[in-house]
Amino acid sequence: FIWFHELSTFAVSLVALAVALVLATKELILCLSGTALRAGTNAYTLGDRIEIAGTRGNVVDQNLLATTVLEIGPGHTSSQYTGRAVIFPNSLLLSHPVVNETYMKEFTVHIMNIPLTIRDDWHGAERLLLDIAKEECAPFVDEAQHHIKQLEGKAWLDAPSVQPRVSIQLPEPGRINLLLRVPSPSHRTSRIEQAILRRFLQAFQGFDRTQVLEVVKTDRR
Repeated sequence: FIWFHELSTFAVSLVALAVALVLATKELILCLSGTALRAGTNAYTLGDRIEIAGTRGNVVDQNLLATTVLEIGPGHTSSQYTGRAVIFPNSLLLSHPVVNETYMKEFTVHIMNIPLTIRDDWHGAERLLLDIAKEECAPFVDEAQHHIKQLEGKAWLDAPSVQPRVSIQLPEPGRINLLLRVPSPSHRTSRIEQAILRRFLQAFQGFDRTQVLEVVKTDRR
């Protein structure tokens, strides 16, 4: 009873010291908590392509406090390295969602957006795009389907078909988007995309010119 006041003062001092210590090491604690979350959920590993808080790239290093990625860009549709390394604290894992683009490891499903106008021959473009995609994906489409089937058994997934498909989207009046979905090896997505786009543009440009000439000849007759 005699020392109660002194002991209470000492206890308050300890509490104040503990609060100050927590505030001073808040970011370190959050980084360690983010590391525990990453390890517990297996959000990503070395070599995975991820996107978090606007940063997109391949994971090349990770430790208790931070993760290093080789940046890919510009934007969300490009697969080219920018030559920059981005280091972000693991505390971001607690406040931002992580997108893992290579969650299926060896193979992934990639979506390409081809914008057209309502006046373009989108029927012909759809057939042309699908034929080119099938030719480009033919060497590995069976292997990709087998890989997806294996994941279906391990993770209780309803495995989607990896055959190339084209769907139509109307983003605004007068515009048509052809959405091409193709399988691709995880680290060859950019090459597959560029090969399909280049072949499609060359073929569709020649196809469109042929159509115009036929219409002109018909009008003259």
